[in-house]
Amino acid sequence: MAQATQNTITKFEIVGNTGSSYPLIIFFHGSGDSCKSWGALAELLRPAYHLLLWDRQDPYVRTDVAISELLGFLDSRDTPKQYVLIAHSYGGTFARLFLEARPHQVAGIVLAETGAEPTIDARLEQRQYDKKILGNKPLVVIRGNTLKWKQLQYDQAIAAEQNLASPTLLMQKKLLDATDKEDERLKKAQLQLSKNNRYVHIPDVSHDVIIEKPEAVREAVCWVMEHLQTGEGEVREEEIQLQARREDETVAKMSFGDRLRGAKKMSLRGSLSKLFKKSDK
Repeated sequence: MAQATQNTITKFEIVGNTGSSYPLIIFFHGSGDSCKSWGALAELLRPAYHLLLWDRQDPYVRTDVAISELLGFLDSRDTPKQYVLIAHSYGGTFARLFLEARPHQVAGIVLAETGAEPTIDARLEQRQYDKKILGNKPLVVIRGNTLKWKQLQYDQAIAAEQNLASPTLLMQKKLLDATDKEDERLKKAQLQLSKNNRYVHIPDVSHDVIIEKPEAVREAVCWVMEHLQTGEGEVREEEIQLQARREDETVAKMSFGDRLRGAKKMSLRGSLSKLFKKSDK
């Protein structure tokens, strides 16, 4: 059911399997889109997983304001406190900021066609890479073919000139190749967020991979769910509870020093972004 509180600029809809033992999946849509872009994928995921469709209704909302509303909503709900993030395009910026705010609550991430859009502060971005902020938590980076429609236009122009490329077309080809190479570099850079990562390239789809091939994105989500694991220095919620029970049973036998010792053991981009606009298709 969709929910929006008074004076908020975002909307929330929780769907799917409320009895799922998996982390809550949070969807981060791209610029100019809405949660409707996730429709096909959500239908594939809802039988097995608990989903939060987060709609940024104001396309010009400040990132910090939007993230603050999302965090406030999550904190006020009786939902799992571990999350798997799925982001498309500009939604990747919001996902990365969420990760920065709550790294301990992010169990895994799927980034679909993100990384080339206007992004977070460069220092913050690099810090996340240097730290491998996800540790061993699963990460999937999906790359479609951002230049699919530009390449089609080029091929049609070449065919019209009977395969004899003019200087203008030769220049266009060089630009396409360089842009494609830079796009690949930016997408792969995101793999630095985690030591446990997977890179998926789907060349026959455009930037809108989540719409054109939702089943491929579902596979990525399932891979993340199958590889949920203990992050560095962290334990899963069930293990925390079990450990707490064991400690309760032995706490009377421990000295203060023993307990204290036990407690101690306990980051071309602007030009690429223009290619994401649907008017380019």
